[in-house]
Amino acid sequence: MFAQRTKNLNSSFIRDILAVTQQPHIISFAGGLPDPALFPAGELQLAAERMHQQLGNSLYQYSETAGLPPLREYIAEHLTIADCQADEIIITTGSQQGLDLVVRCLIDPGQKVVVEAPTYLGALQVLRANQAELITIPSDDQGPDLHALEEIVKKEPIRFFYTVTDFQNPTGTSYSRERRERLVALAKKYDFLILEDAPYAALRYSGEALPSLHTLMPNRVIRFGSFSKIIAPALRLGWINAPREVIKVVEKLKQAADLHSSGYDQHLVLEYLKSGALKPHLQKIRAAYGDRLDAMASALSRYLPDQVQFTKPEGGMFIWATLTHHESTLELFNSAIEQGVAFVPGEAFYANGESNISMRLNFSNSQLDKIEEGVKRLARLINQHDPVKLSATA
Repeated sequence: MFAQRTKNLNSSFIRDILAVTQQPHIISFAGGLPDPALFPAGELQLAAERMHQQLGNSLYQYSETAGLPPLREYIAEHLTIADCQADEIIITTGSQQGLDLVVRCLIDPGQKVVVEAPTYLGALQVLRANQAELITIPSDDQGPDLHALEEIVKKEPIRFFYTVTDFQNPTGTSYSRERRERLVALAKKYDFLILEDAPYAALRYSGEALPSLHTLMPNRVIRFGSFSKIIAPALRLGWINAPREVIKVVEKLKQAADLHSSGYDQHLVLEYLKSGALKPHLQKIRAAYGDRLDAMASALSRYLPDQVQFTKPEGGMFIWATLTHHESTLELFNSAIEQGVAFVPGEAFYANGESNISMRLNFSNSQLDKIEEGVKRLARLINQHDPVKLSATA
């Protein structure tokens, strides 16, 4: 009854548990959510009033498939790191649609794609839906194992390598400068493309910003941006920054998919950006999220000093914690819900289930007191399952 491609579809674990984790008594570290209390609702309302005054009924007309030219020009001038033009930008319905369109543009069923282990769950869904053959490589706190990547591409061609270079989802890690430079050199040497997902790049709380892969080699890197984490996710607006020949094909695919992303939302975001409100808003959320990151890292160190290992990221929305006693976090999940705290088991982020002893913890959508209490609940649960703790109290 259904097309062959649907056999590879998996539901998102995070989406499936969203209703459970939103119950009032549960402290949720599960979703990759910004804090709605920090959304710039007032500034967006003012922007909406201005655009209604300026555009009237024309605000509700069809728009261009590639996106409003002034919005594309603004992104090209102000929100991309590399030197680019508006015709190298296309507006998408969230960066998730952008990823899907580019994957459909680039691969045929069965073509090989390399991803990190672990990697973004949404990317795995898109790649499986488009029948890519997934090859995984390990990574550490400096980025992917490029020796492993080179061993793969020496033997067989790949279509592209997908990655999140800054504050990766789920691990929170960022590539070192050396690995960024070496990765683009490998792409050139072995003739493959890089898909650089960058939804968290603006959420840096410490450390030095490093050049994007797109800046280092724009002709081989396709970069995805998003307004979801820096303004509001309900707007569902993102963009692709890519060579013109890629943008032209993606535009045709997008036209077939949805004609264009919401013109109303594009005008709203453009008016908001023109007002200059984004810069102070970013300062506000960086300060808030940075404090929450500090609070979660501190609580994990105090309550679970020997039971979990983690590296504190310099930005983003997540801490990746790995159990030292090698118990499945998927098995811990149901008990955690009973204790009133939620996380995402790490197994969901592996293409081939390579590891099941880690968990992704979101800190951006919880107040400081909730972070403290949530980690306490998590510590009680983990200590109950820790064989070292159990033998010590026996």
